[in-house]
Amino acid sequence: MRKRIGILLMIVGLALAAFAGLTVINVTRAAREAKPVIKQVQVVVAAQDIAQGSPITASMLETKPFPADFAPSEAVSSINDAVNRYSATNIVKGQIITRPLLSDTKQVGKLALSIPKGKVAFALPASDLLSGNGQIQPGDRVDVLVTFFVKMTSIGPDGQTSDEERATTQTTLQDLEVLDVLGTGAGSDGGNAKSPAVVLLVDPQQAVTLKLAKDSDKAVIDLALRGSSDDHKQHETDGETEDSVIVKYKFRKPEPVK
Repeated sequence: MRKRIGILLMIVGLALAAFAGLTVINVTRAAREAKPVIKQVQVVVAAQDIAQGSPITASMLETKPFPADFAPSEAVSSINDAVNRYSATNIVKGQIITRPLLSDTKQVGKLALSIPKGKVAFALPASDLLSGNGQIQPGDRVDVLVTFFVKMTSIGPDGQTSDEERATTQTTLQDLEVLDVLGTGAGSDGGNAKSPAVVLLVDPQQAVTLKLAKDSDKAVIDLALRGSSDDHKQHETDGETEDSVIVKYKFRKPEPVK
């Protein structure tokens, strides 16, 4: 009788052990199946430290999987896209290689690295009061006001003509980013530039406009500094002349001397 009971208990124990084992297997399988799948992409990373200006070879690089949601938008995915190019800046081992880190030429200045695609850097002389006194800093945003002196021909009561220059002013370009300030101690050169200048980030057409105003002996350029909390809105402004200001603000015209 006892022998029979022992055998029965052994059978029950084995059944319970088998049931527990199956339970563990099923739980493990369910946990594995429930684990979220993270999409991976291949990115190129530096296999060693790479000095600025170095020619890129395949031995300097390797590819690694990286979570797609966190990969830089300009990450290089193939080693072939990076070889035979140059490092635009110092690259440390393990760093993801992005396109701005590469150059087709050996030398790339620090300023060029900060210029996004489709934009150019344009330097204006720091001749206005804000720039000349160091109140404009890299990262600020400014509006460009230009005054042109236009030759006007007038006809007097006696029919005689006379020429005179009349000023007209308008906010020409708005919300431009200041990339650097040279020669004032406020920018990256520490005030060592020969000619103080404010470097603005503009599109190519805006550069043409600034070039004309800068080179014209009939123009004066001033910068208006925007506040740090500005909303980058483009404001509609009316150009002003001496006559328009006199009318708008009701200046009294001087009476002729008798």
